[in-house]
Amino acid sequence: MANERAFMYRNTAQTGEPPVWEKWFSKTVADAVLMSDSEGESKTIVDFVNEKIKDLIGTAPETYDTLQEIAQYIEEHKEVADALNEAITKKANADDILYKNQTPSTVAVGGIPKGFVPPETGVQAVEMINKMLHAYVSPSVTASAVPKNGGTFEIGTSEQVTAVTVNITMGSAAITKIEVLDGSEVIGSLTSGIKGGANTVTLAEPLTVTANKQLSVKVTDSDNKSVTAKTGTFTYVSPYYYGAIAAGATATEEIIKAATKSVTAKGNKTFTFTCNNQRMLFAYPKSYGNLAKILDANSFDVTGTFTKTEVTVGDVVYYAYVNDPSTVASFKMTFNY
Repeated sequence: MANERAFMYRNTAQTGEPPVWEKWFSKTVADAVLMSDSEGESKTIVDFVNEKIKDLIGTAPETYDTLQEIAQYIEEHKEVADALNEAITKKANADDILYKNQTPSTVAVGGIPKGFVPPETGVQAVEMINKMLHAYVSPSVTASAVPKNGGTFEIGTSEQVTAVTVNITMGSAAITKIEVLDGSEVIGSLTSGIKGGANTVTLAEPLTVTANKQLSVKVTDSDNKSVTAKTGTFTYVSPYYYGAIAAGATATEEIIKAATKSVTAKGNKTFTFTCNNQRMLFAYPKSYGNLAKILDANSFDVTGTFTKTEVTVGDVVYYAYVNDPSTVASFKMTFNY
């Protein structure tokens, strides 16, 4: 409110002189109207407004003391403003959602084990919630060598492995890597396109197998946990030999090699013999030990009718069992250790 009332008069004499108020108030009425500020000091409206504008500008340089100049500067440096806003937002968000409590958890909750302590840098809150609600489940894995998943083979021969098929039943985390290992050596890996079901891992180079061997696979998931599985085993053996030989013949390397070959691992065997006044021959590596019992087709123990000798076949010492001459057709004999 003005401190005092101002009176203004028109020139009613029509003398051609301007009205009295125009002489008194040469600018505007606002220049003359007095008001009181918060401290009771009287000032005109114009002075008051100028003071407020000055307070708003503060110590800003002359080039940036208007809203238009400030707006123009921001527009010309928009990428800087955006970057600052993004950094401020990220910092606020990161500080708000990181779990940093260094007190070990007292109980296991979901996928968080008892005694869990996050790293000092913290763990995202959403990750903590996921772990609490979804306990970790490891994947199930089986593996098969390609083209043959192991087997029993004769010593002196070789097999090749070109790939391994890895079948995965997914757990709670995505699979990030599959590795094929020969002992501790990684000979093939897969890091992309891994899915539930069959995954083929091609070896860096085909593997030639000439001795007993079993490959393994290591499957690693996004939680950096891994499971392993084995392929079939490649087993190399000296073969069994069996068949009919002449009534007066004895077991020799030549005669044994001419008999029927069975490339199988050590174990009880049942073979079928057809003899026409011939002797039965059964031969195997000496390292397997003595036979405990020989049974005929009627399960009679006929061990005493066979004679055992030692014969070297190649560089392997064999036991060769032969019996007295007989005539039989498709007659099964069982040889037990």
